[in-house]
Amino acid sequence: MGTHLGRYLLEQLTLKITLAGSDPKIWRRVEVHSGLTLHDLHHVIQRVFDWTDSHLYHFLVPPGGKLTRAALRDAKRYHVLPPDPIFGDEEASESPADEALIGRIFTPECKQIIYEYDFGDSWEHLVKLEKRSPRGDPGGVPRCLAGQNAAPRDDMGGIPGYYRYVQALRDATHEMHDEASDWLGQDFDPALRWRWDLRSPGFRGGMGRLTAQHRHRRRRPSRGMLPAQKGSARGGTLPPAPPAASSARQRSSR
Repeated sequence: MGTHLGRYLLEQLTLKITLAGSDPKIWRRVEVHSGLTLHDLHHVIQRVFDWTDSHLYHFLVPPGGKLTRAALRDAKRYHVLPPDPIFGDEEASESPADEALIGRIFTPECKQIIYEYDFGDSWEHLVKLEKRSPRGDPGGVPRCLAGQNAAPRDDMGGIPGYYRYVQALRDATHEMHDEASDWLGQDFDPALRWRWDLRSPGFRGGMGRLTAQHRHRRRRPSRGMLPAQKGSARGGTLPPAPPAASSARQRSSR
């Protein structure tokens, strides 16, 4: 028998998370227990892609896990934004991400959802359920099992911007070469093969820490984040909800 969380029977879930639009694919495979919330999963994704958790996010759960335009228009949206003082309570298609268990989000009918981070750069991730096993451990910590290719930096202008910087880094005559070198680092390798140190402390006091040959991150020197884009601080503990952002609120489920 598995472990119960209230009336919920815990399971272990294996998820493959792929950065949409990346070529070759930038992906990570993680193992988590089904009692985590979508807000917890947000922190897992932040950790394994080495994002800085500096922007707002949401999850889109389309009917039947379909990724058609029609299904995404009808998708249920999960986030941690407080009620908007102008638009009032949340719409019927929106729910708190910190109350939704991932074991109930992923069903036999819905095996893939969308996680979008930073509504400006629009880093979309396809989160796909690969396997679910009984005997989930509520005290267990998320584990990153595998992954390929280095992830972009925050505030690079989305996937198109990321590849522009990669191209500029390779071309010493490119007008953005110096900026790309300073931001990415001269030795940045987009095809980096990752290693996973699962013994190091991390997410919630135990998640395997991501290590790599080029682990050091540099912030972009020429322009910083806009104050309205700043959200929670980076780290393993769950941060408070970010301030209301009406522009993000108006972004409808696609």
